[in-house]
Amino acid sequence: MLIDRGLPTDNLNNGAGANRSNVAWAFGGYTPSDYWVAGDSFQNTSTETWVINSIRLWTVGNTDTATLWGGLAGGTLGSISSGVISDVTYASGDNYQGPSGSSIQMHQVDFAVNIVLSAGQTYDFFLDGTGSSTGVVVPFAHASNAALSGSPQDGANDTMLYAEILNGVLDSGSVGTWTSLGDGWDKASDLNVQVFGAAVPEPATFAAGALLLLPLGATILRRMKTQKNI
Repeated sequence: MLIDRGLPTDNLNNGAGANRSNVAWAFGGYTPSDYWVAGDSFQNTSTETWVINSIRLWTVGNTDTATLWGGLAGGTLGSISSGVISDVTYASGDNYQGPSGSSIQMHQVDFAVNIVLSAGQTYDFFLDGTGSSTGVVVPFAHASNAALSGSPQDGANDTMLYAEILNGVLDSGSVGTWTSLGDGWDKASDLNVQVFGAAVPEPATFAAGALLLLPLGATILRRMKTQKNI
């Protein structure tokens, strides 16, 4: 596991009162051909290159399909994977509890990917799909307040991302940042995500001005939008 910003383990649901850590986000009020999706980012803070093969997110409520959009921060974003969806609960065995106190089924969504992320690079991702309630096009993405979660929250920064899907294409120019603090909730949150893969050493480099001596004839091989929560 390269990034562990998984589901919270403490301060869950309404019983936690003002310290509740768990929340879920989607944007509503749009049509199937013009809508907004919630997202977030993670950064390779190591000194190695990451070869990422799986990204895991969670949803709350009906989730018929799930699609992951992504790309390097500031770059072009594209659809990169369809998710495998399975029912899940918190480690305590509890489901997500809505504001009314009702129990709502959660889902784990695993996306198979092939991403190479160099040291220092940041990757933006967005959850798309179908199956949510009336007035919301996409599934609700699970998020939590890092300080209250009780579990590792790698890279949490109390901000999330949003982007517009127009006629089936994510508009990279529409990407923006937002915080749920005072904008849908009484505290900040980040989307929960786990990233899996391998870390490999960065390619060796030569100091400026260094000479590489080779035998004669040798060759070098170079290898929003109205956000809602439930």
